[in-house]
Amino acid sequence: PAYVVVNQEGEVVHHSSRTGKYLEPAEGPPNRDLTTMARKGLRLDLRTALHRARETGETTTLENIPVQVNGGSQLIRLTVMPVAEGGETLYIVLFADLGPASHGEKPAKPAEEAEDSTIRHLERELQTTKDRLQSTVEEFDTSSEELKSSNEELLSVNEELQSANEELETSKEEIQSINEELQTVNAELGSKVEELDRANADLKNLFESTQVATIILDNHLLIRSFTPAIESIFSLIPGDRGRPLTDIVSRLDEAQDLRRELRAAIGRGQAVERRVTRKEGDLHYLMRILPYQMSDQQANGALITFVDITNVIRAEEHEKILVSELNHRVHNMLGTVISITNHTRKRSKSLEDFSKNLEKRFDALARTHEVLSKKKWIDTPIEALVTAELAPYGGRNLHKVHLNGPEVFLVPKAALALGMALHELAANAARHGGLSVPGGRIEVEWRWRRERSAQILELSWLERGRPPALRGGKQPDFDLAYVERGLRVELGGTTKLEFRHPGLRCTIRIPAVGNVTMVKRRD
Repeated sequence: PAYVVVNQEGEVVHHSSRTGKYLEPAEGPPNRDLTTMARKGLRLDLRTALHRARETGETTTLENIPVQVNGGSQLIRLTVMPVAEGGETLYIVLFADLGPASHGEKPAKPAEEAEDSTIRHLERELQTTKDRLQSTVEEFDTSSEELKSSNEELLSVNEELQSANEELETSKEEIQSINEELQTVNAELGSKVEELDRANADLKNLFESTQVATIILDNHLLIRSFTPAIESIFSLIPGDRGRPLTDIVSRLDEAQDLRRELRAAIGRGQAVERRVTRKEGDLHYLMRILPYQMSDQQANGALITFVDITNVIRAEEHEKILVSELNHRVHNMLGTVISITNHTRKRSKSLEDFSKNLEKRFDALARTHEVLSKKKWIDTPIEALVTAELAPYGGRNLHKVHLNGPEVFLVPKAALALGMALHELAANAARHGGLSVPGGRIEVEWRWRRERSAQILELSWLERGRPPALRGGKQPDFDLAYVERGLRVELGGTTKLEFRHPGLRCTIRIPAVGNVTMVKRRD
């Protein structure tokens, strides 16, 4: 016979062929429920049989069940058989045809038999109805119990949900409190981050403003950080962070000792300090290697700083030169003072004359020193030297003196010697020459001459306006011995004195080498 297999919930798990007479798909979405797929007139009996088989666990059979098939009525036998399969109980539902239901005319029977047959049929239908009602009541009771159980479960779930809701409310309050604390902590952290950013920016600006070349290394001599000033010593770029410092090309001399000194500073905690020089020799640094210590006082790397001491080194060298130059100048000065004293003593007729002449020459020497001091004993312009020596004799604003020549700078030794010679010429002009008469004047010119491929500075001294006492052509007895001999001895120059009609002419020639430092042409 045709059959189907259902589970405890009445869902079809397997069916045979030829079940179309008893089952048909219901409207709507696909459904596997057997009672939903049963044809008209079969659903109530099918539900009753399944319920009885589930309750009793025995085979249930219902006879003469009419089923509407193709516009007619078909009587079938419905059998529900429980089967245990793999720990689960399944039910085999069998459909057996008993033949068509009779609707035609029946042969006449006696009245009593017809009545008995009617009574039996009504009793059978009543019994069937009672069975169906009993099944329905039992199903209703079962459903009521299931509903009560579900209700109790729902009440329990509701209580659990209320408890969970209360816990959630409590948790919400706790989370809000924690959130407020987190916001406070976040605000504090934000403030700390801003302070840290400002501190880092201040440190960065400080390092960059000091122009101190600095490198920070870890225990493996890997570069952690550096300042931009280090680029003049190591060719570093931002991408070199994390690379060993010893792999970077250095511009320092004796760079091979750097690894050993770094290891000593990290391993033994010893600071290293020494002077290093760039390979080009133009810059000097004071290198300090210090162990990089953390809060636990443990060395966690090394800190290298390079302080530019080039100016200090140059200042020391310049100081040595200045001391040597000072000793030389003092020696020359004392020699000049002795020479002036001896020369004045030989040319003086009395002690009073000696004292007066010596004082004037010392004043001239002092004026020359004053000019040199203003120029810091480096380069002295010849124009300033001539002006200083003629100032006491040339009148206000030097209206009796005319100067002309290029801008020439003399070394201190040449300035001292030429200053004394100019003093002698000016003193002589004030006593016997152009500065001793109202209309007299002095013309001083200097220019460059080239003799045998050598540069010669030629200074010409010309006096105009001879005194009346000297107009007879008689040559006066001038005291110009220092002008004639002193410049030759001290500067290797020559002096030529001539007495002509306008007055005294003195031509001084000095070699440029060793006496002149710089020359500028005037516009």
